Amino acid sequence: MSETSVPAKSSAAKPSGKITDEGVARMRERIGVLVPQASPFNIEASIDGMRHFAQAYGDENPLFSDEDHGKSTRWGSMISSPLFVLTMGISELKKMRPEVRARGAHALAGVHEFFSGDEWEWLRPVLPGDRMTKRYYLSSVDEKNNSTMGGGRSVITRYRSDYTNQRGEIVAVCRFRFVRVERDAARKSGKYTGIEPAKWTDEQLAEIDRAYADQAPPRGGETRYWEDVTVGDELPMLPKGPLTVTDTLVWMRGWGAGVQNSRLAWKHRQRAPGFFDRNENGAWDVVERVHWDNAAARMVGNPAAYDFGRMRSAFLSQIITNWMGDAGWLWRMKSEYRRFNFVGDMTWVKGKVAGKSIEDGRCVVDLEMWCENHRGEISAPGSARVILPSRTGGDVQLPESSGKDDVELIF
Repeated sequence: MSETSVPAKSSAAKPSGKITDEGVARMRERIGVLVPQASPFNIEASIDGMRHFAQAYGDENPLFSDEDHGKSTRWGSMISSPLFVLTMGISELKKMRPEVRARGAHALAGVHEFFSGDEWEWLRPVLPGDRMTKRYYLSSVDEKNNSTMGGGRSVITRYRSDYTNQRGEIVAVCRFRFVRVERDAARKSGKYTGIEPAKWTDEQLAEIDRAYADQAPPRGGETRYWEDVTVGDELPMLPKGPLTVTDTLVWMRGWGAGVQNSRLAWKHRQRAPGFFDRNENGAWDVVERVHWDNAAARMVGNPAAYDFGRMRSAFLSQIITNWMGDAGWLWRMKSEYRRFNFVGDMTWVKGKVAGKSIEDGRCVVDLEMWCENHRGEISAPGSARVILPSRTGGDVQLPESSGKDDVELIF
């Protein structure tokens, strides 16, 4: 999850943006406008970059980290884990025309946004040496008037990113959304009132250690065939946590996260002042620090720092790729982030087979997955579609794109 903000004069008195009819209307003026993107963390997919990304969320699958293992698979190469493409993508649009940039200027300025979910389509693997072009735009804006987090009124903004490789192939499509809420309303809503930071005993930590020791390894080269899957089968559970600030920093190291240092941070602030405010020392800092700074997290109504939503998206992808093996293909995945994963929380990633079918000659398995915390709450439900090889039909046939959204693009 992430948020945006506007710069403030002091840490004690930070102005809070308001959701207004005008602000919502101006945000809708941005629909379809292609937005230039900053230089990506990975311009080119490298063996090291792919390996570091997988390690950033604790994925030991050799398909994503071992060059020799990759050569033994049907792909003939090590490939990236599904969400690695997030770190890539040279912007298709290099510069926005002034009259286009003016559309929706200052819409919902100062209103915080929280990452609330994503929907992925993966169409081709990312191979070492690949480069991506990224097309990014806002696709819809909707109001919600019964938001528990936003104190009654919130705005849902949905975006789309397309990733195309140097061969002109669409590799992945990501549709994702944010919930925008007023900072004061979120803080006063009391949704997370009463949640105490987790405290772990020696016995509890020993139980978690046993879960890590007993964790099933990735299926790897042992082919899972569609015919051998039964509805109701459970996916081997993954333990994740207890979440620490160190975990978040490791994730940021592999993902890139966009934070800068020294003069680079100053230059970033000149370009995008809304991503900075002043911290308790009175110094400029990124509003993104809600993910590692308890004081900043409390300013937006949370009791403690919390993870990035994409971390749990990566966890959900991992339980799938561990289960399906090297010869399977993760085609689609949908995730929602309904509760925060606070520092100290334990997450158990679980899943089961919900259905199976044959569609256009492809052997498809439908999965349900979810992240469940130590309080028994489902923080991130999800679903997925996997294409598996068939004993009679042969290898996986990679899918085709579902096409463009019904949005007029503005260059």
